[in-house]
Amino acid sequence: MTTHLEPVVDYDEPPVYERTPPHDVLAEQAALGACLLDTAARKLVLSLVSPEAFYQPRHSLLLSAIAELDQAGGNVDQITLGKYLADRGDIDKIGGQVYLWELVRAVPTAANGPFYAEIVQDRGLRRALIELGTRLVQMGYNRDGETTEIIEQAVAMAREIRDQGRDREDLPIEDILDFVQHEDVYDWVVPGLLERQDRMILTASEGGGKSTLLRQIAVTLAAGLHPFRVSEIIDPARVLVLDCENSAASSRRKYRPLLAAAASVEQPVRRGQFHIECKPAGIDLTKAADRAWLMRRVEKVKPDVLIVGPVYRLHAGDPNSEELARKVSVVIDEARATAGCAVLMEAHSPHQNGFTAHRPLRPLGSSLWMRWPEFGFGLRPVEDEKSASNAEGCRGRRVVPWRGQRDERDWPSFIKAGEKWPWVMYTPVDIDEQTGFSQTGAIW
Repeated sequence: MTTHLEPVVDYDEPPVYERTPPHDVLAEQAALGACLLDTAARKLVLSLVSPEAFYQPRHSLLLSAIAELDQAGGNVDQITLGKYLADRGDIDKIGGQVYLWELVRAVPTAANGPFYAEIVQDRGLRRALIELGTRLVQMGYNRDGETTEIIEQAVAMAREIRDQGRDREDLPIEDILDFVQHEDVYDWVVPGLLERQDRMILTASEGGGKSTLLRQIAVTLAAGLHPFRVSEIIDPARVLVLDCENSAASSRRKYRPLLAAAASVEQPVRRGQFHIECKPAGIDLTKAADRAWLMRRVEKVKPDVLIVGPVYRLHAGDPNSEELARKVSVVIDEARATAGCAVLMEAHSPHQNGFTAHRPLRPLGSSLWMRWPEFGFGLRPVEDEKSASNAEGCRGRRVVPWRGQRDERDWPSFIKAGEKWPWVMYTPVDIDEQTGFSQTGAIW
């Protein structure tokens, strides 16, 4: 006697073909509404999600229209987007002008726009994966075609899902013989010293002079002076300083004498050249709100030079965490790309370990900060005891690269306290003219 086993059916779980495809209408509305409320959020949303990821066709149409307006450089809000859609005859397809106001009301906070976009993109990829699975089942049951060819086709289809919306970012792959023919033109902020898109981290011990040097660089660049050869005039640069350590009152006291020094050589800082904001409590660039805060300021000022930090005040987690450092560096790189600016940051150096003659100059914390910048310099007291003193008018510092430079830059090897400026270049009295080496760095 043959026993027939009945198939087990889960009546609480509908067959896959009857399920509603993964989607999140609220996230779609919130992502679009964030685009209408905040420029920084819009930039991030457009970089994270593709129109195809939206479940509702009208939402796909809206994101495409927002991207077109943004690319054209126009303002994007409920009014301008409504006009743009009306002029194209698409306003009724999205539910009329009133729906644009509903999108704005659907946003809990515009700063979270990137998170809403990630939800939308995730749901869109899952729908694409389900569709691919269905097609693969059909292909597997189809008796036509070679099995190996079907497998290769399946792999290609899976790659299409993986790269969905990202092919726009891919540049043509260039032959080396064509690649080397391009003319290289430096886009200098300071000729020979600082180029746009440079990333530099300056290190020193506590009280070693790194913050003071970055303030001097900020003021001189905004005034149109070379940071180390202050008698040399250059084109003024637009500077944005985001000080995440010092209070506004403390910063004012430190900047006043620097501004006076620039004015004394008839190169005052003009209004609009130097913007600053102080956040003494620090910021956390791993959080959406603080990322948006930074990007809004970069987009508004469009600086030639962004000075932000110190590094340890840019997130609230473990300073040695590679993952947190990576998230911070991604935001800084986004700001750098948005403004096309050079980025200068400062970091503390580790304490001396007893095995070396000098305190290490690498940045304290994650090793990512050793790899990320194109240039890394540290300030070390010179070996001559009198010249190394922090007494007024006495202190001298070696400027030591702590990583191999990715390009040639004309940074000084020695700086000392100046009369009007905190730091000026000098040549030690015991320097070897052939090698540039000084045993002590002595000023006298």
